[in-house]
Amino acid sequence: MRLRLSQLVLLLAVTTVATAVAGLVATYRTADHELRHVLDEDLESQTRMLAKLLAAGRIDMPRGELALLLTKAFKPDEDDALWASVYDLSTNQLASNLPHHLELKSLNSGNVSLQWGGHDWHGYQRREAELVVQLLRRGDLYADVQGDIVEDIMVPVVAGSGINLLLLGAFLGMLLWPLSRLVRQLESRNAESLEPLTVRTPVAEIGVLRDSLNRLMEGIDSVLRRERQFSNDVAHELRTPLTTLKLELAGPDPDLAMLGTEVNRIARVVEQLLTLARIEEGHWRASFARIQFADFWAAEGPRIAHQVAAASMELEVDIRPATITGDAVLIQVLIQNLVRNVMQHCPIHTRICISMTSESGQPVLAISDNGPGMAPGQLERLNAGSFTRLDSKNEGLGLGLAICHRIAQVHGARLGFTANPGGAPGLRVEIRFPSA
Repeated sequence: MRLRLSQLVLLLAVTTVATAVAGLVATYRTADHELRHVLDEDLESQTRMLAKLLAAGRIDMPRGELALLLTKAFKPDEDDALWASVYDLSTNQLASNLPHHLELKSLNSGNVSLQWGGHDWHGYQRREAELVVQLLRRGDLYADVQGDIVEDIMVPVVAGSGINLLLLGAFLGMLLWPLSRLVRQLESRNAESLEPLTVRTPVAEIGVLRDSLNRLMEGIDSVLRRERQFSNDVAHELRTPLTTLKLELAGPDPDLAMLGTEVNRIARVVEQLLTLARIEEGHWRASFARIQFADFWAAEGPRIAHQVAAASMELEVDIRPATITGDAVLIQVLIQNLVRNVMQHCPIHTRICISMTSESGQPVLAISDNGPGMAPGQLERLNAGSFTRLDSKNEGLGLGLAICHRIAQVHGARLGFTANPGGAPGLRVEIRFPSA
């Protein structure tokens, strides 16, 4: 069963109201019961005391004076109208603060209820020897007290509950309205609609959710653009050699040397694709180790030097002590790709410089050349990781750049293309590894 937030809000509001009403009713009933109990005990206590005093002779006066005393002691008023009566069974005389001639209904002590003067009276009757004392309170005063209870207890609670409901409604409105807009915008999107969400909200948590979704969609959009560019570059890389093969095979006398060259070119493209597909961060990180770059270069350097010499170029090496954490195979692929690109795009007798230095404990691998260099716009695209081809004849930096960036990313390094310092011709590539 799926519930909407609006349904939960309604349930919460109903529960809040029901709880408040139940609490009010329980409070009112308890207060009313306790008040009646206290008032009844007070009447009973006063009746017992007055009866004992009269029976003991502590108050000895004519019945007329006793009636006057009762009138002064229990003066009827609007707040607490009390009715006091003293019956003398031996003389059949009556003294009361109210003018009446009602006869006793019972001679026993206990609770008593009477009707007189258009009102109901409730109280207590006490017999001591030949005296019977009654003390009663007008029944409508209980209703007045109940009204005071409602005014003093229920009104503040109701007002507080109303304010709480208003605050709850405002809070949920601030939460649900932008959240509903966010859901509607997401529901209206498809796989191609990755524009940023534009929901405005004062709620920080929803703002964080919106910004996180925007960053996620921006990342997905960037990945999709790179994938489309990558597919285009792969198609372009394969189209030229396949076209050459097709034309040569269609002729009467195919050039076997050219066929072999194009087949090798296709094989290199496929090899690059396989290398790029196999670079998985989690898989390679499991095999990372501390690499002393001087030892690594001692094994890899001669192979690089032979390749550079075969391309009729010069190689300068400046390897200083540095330690990196990574995989030697990937580092080898990274250097070979960068050196191969120099050999493919620079003229003969170009000087290639490979250096390893340490800046503030951070290993920096640099590969530079004194070739024609690149325009600032091309450098920006290379640093952004875009698969840019440098020409239409060679494999270019399309797949090679993708592999270099991916290897740097796996190692937590930053790869950057810049012009040579001091305005010197050529291109410089720096790979800044994290401190080992």
